[in-house]
Amino acid sequence: MKEKSNLTKAFDELLHGRSEDDGQQAPQSEIGPEFDPRPSAAQLASLNAAAAPSLHQTPEATITADMIIKGSISSASNINVFGTILGDVSCENDMIVSGRIEGNVSARSFQLLSGSITGDIVAKSIVEIAQGSSVNGNITAERITADSRITGNLNAGSVVRLNANAVIDGNIKSSSLAVQEGAEIRGNVDVHKTQENA
Repeated sequence: MKEKSNLTKAFDELLHGRSEDDGQQAPQSEIGPEFDPRPSAAQLASLNAAAAPSLHQTPEATITADMIIKGSISSASNINVFGTILGDVSCENDMIVSGRIEGNVSARSFQLLSGSITGDIVAKSIVEIAQGSSVNGNITAERITADSRITGNLNAGSVVRLNANAVIDGNIKSSSLAVQEGAEIRGNVDVHKTQENA
């Protein structure tokens, strides 16, 4: 019969509590005889709770690149758009677009990373229009940052920032305006302090 290696003997001692050499029961470890390597129900519950998503996380809806939605969308969750929406979009949370929307958009915050919007954009906080994207419609938000072509008026409660690639064909109204060299404005500019700041 083939002799067992030391590693195999050690596994046998750990698993069965005995050594093959003497056939005797190995002495109990310091853990004690009541040690059970299986997790208890309470331990499993705490592991599941740690692995489960937080109740405070906002769920997300994703419109994939191969999807075309004809009709309006309303969502309480965040929305990621990679495809096409032919209709208005209302989002109670944040919206990120790398696709195309033909319709009006309202959200808590809005980012157009690439793609196009044909319609007005209204956001409670921030609107960001990244380089390589385009908007044909008015934008209203607390803060607006643009680095691409926008055909429409910009109305910001606090600040409009135009980066070097911004081309604005429309009027700008805000409390503050920051313009990088290279940005173009083809319209009227009304920079005014709110009555609270006056």
